[in-house]
Amino acid sequence: MEKSISAINEIRGSQKSEINKLVEDNQKLVKLAQDNERTIKTLELEKSNLISKNEEINFELKNTLSKLRLKEESLTFTIRQLDDLKLVNIKNTNTLKDKELHINNLINENSNLNQFLQKEKSLRNEADKNIERLQNNVSDRQKEIERLIRELDNCQRNGNRLSDEKYVLESESQKLKNHIFILTEQNEKVNYINFFLYIFL
Repeated sequence: MEKSISAINEIRGSQKSEINKLVEDNQKLVKLAQDNERTIKTLELEKSNLISKNEEINFELKNTLSKLRLKEESLTFTIRQLDDLKLVNIKNTNTLKDKELHINNLINENSNLNQFLQKEKSLRNEADKNIERLQNNVSDRQKEIERLIRELDNCQRNGNRLSDEKYVLESESQKLKNHIFILTEQNEKVNYINFFLYIFL
């Protein structure tokens, strides 16, 4: 009987130990389940945060893509403008070369004109000198004519008194008249040349 009780007590002790162990294991499982539940909640919160962040990132990515597209369009437009500016620059460069060539031609023409003007100036100075010489010659001839006229007048006055030399005096008078006539014609020609040079020079 005592053995039976002892065996029962052992069985009870063993069962109690198993129950205690089960209770302890159950508590561990409950704690583990609670920890797992907290972990799950934490993970779900992190998941929710990650989803929100992912949505924000997607939104920012869309905005960035839109901005990139705008920048790409702007870059394409800028490249097109640069190409247009290159063409304009090439055209301006060619125009500048043409202008420089035209300027060089004008410089050469101006140099030629200056040489021509210097030559014309030299010719005009020479013509002025010739005119001055001709005027001096005319003046000298005019003085000679006046002198001859005075001599003629003297001869005519003396002719009345020198009847014997009348024929000679008349002959000399005729010669003087012819000479005066020739000098007068030459004087008129010189005046005409002087007038012509004055008009055209």
